Amino acid sequence: MKVEIAKPAADRHPNLRAVKQVTLKDGPQVRKIAKITDIQDQHSGAFHHDTLSLKTYKMTKVACTFVQERSLSLEGGEITKLSDFLLTARGGDLPDRARSFLVLDAGRDAQTLRQLTELGDSAKLDALATLMRQAASTPGVLAKLAAKLSEDQSFLEKAATALNLEVYCKAVAELNGLIETSDREADFQRLLEANPWIFGSEYSAVLDRRRWTRDEQVDFLTRRTTSGVVELIEIKTPMPTQLLFVRDRSHNTLYPSAELSKVIAQCQNYLEKLDRQRDAILANDEVDVTKICAKVIIGRDGDAEQQAALRRLNGHLHRIQVITYDGLLAIARRVLAYLEGGSA
Repeated sequence: MKVEIAKPAADRHPNLRAVKQVTLKDGPQVRKIAKITDIQDQHSGAFHHDTLSLKTYKMTKVACTFVQERSLSLEGGEITKLSDFLLTARGGDLPDRARSFLVLDAGRDAQTLRQLTELGDSAKLDALATLMRQAASTPGVLAKLAAKLSEDQSFLEKAATALNLEVYCKAVAELNGLIETSDREADFQRLLEANPWIFGSEYSAVLDRRRWTRDEQVDFLTRRTTSGVVELIEIKTPMPTQLLFVRDRSHNTLYPSAELSKVIAQCQNYLEKLDRQRDAILANDEVDVTKICAKVIIGRDGDAEQQAALRRLNGHLHRIQVITYDGLLAIARRVLAYLEGGSA
């Protein structure tokens, strides 16, 4: 590889220290050149920053024409990030699976991460994980976290709360929008799987395994943070044009609609199968499903009479609770209010 270095005349270009370039491709029709320009302080002569330009030229027998739309310029941190990416991607250091990864410097970042993970406080580690997900693209994020933590032991919790607040606000707004506009279960499943806290602040995670019995699969299996208890959640749609309870005019009473009756029976059947296989599940998956409960998310509140009927039904159901989308939205807003400093 041939590298050319030029030193511009100081009297004509006092802020240019050096120009280094390499020809990436020199063909009969196209020439590509990479050029790094070092910029210095014209008064002190100290290095200030550098720029990288990747330029493409169209070649003919009589002319060499610069092609603007196939060229680009980078500077400072952009160059560093591109260099790190090329070294990592071409060095075989990235896992061979489709996910997002935070690449750490083998020296500085790894040492800082070890110091942070030695905190020993699970709450602080949860806060650190949140910050890492939100700030992964910020250069030197780990060193900055370590420096802040040395100044203020509560920094991680404060910063994570602020970041969570932004994420939670967006999720609540999206849930509200879906309730008003969507009739697709997949839309709600996607949002709720990404934000299990919407079911309540005590829900820590969605479990990966959703099929523990033959020919049966539930929408979500969640774990409560405080007790570790597993709970299954079945997601339906808000059904804006249907009521959860239908009137029996001969007795002037309300009874569950066909859709509500169907999903309750579905949950009862699944709970019974889990009970019969709890020993095998505990042995194979190390999850205790003893007395596991279920939640059904379906429909809207309706009027006061519909709401009263739902309260009566939940009072008589065993290990199953029915929640409307209005109720779910209220839970999410209480979590949000708590983060904002209000009362939940």
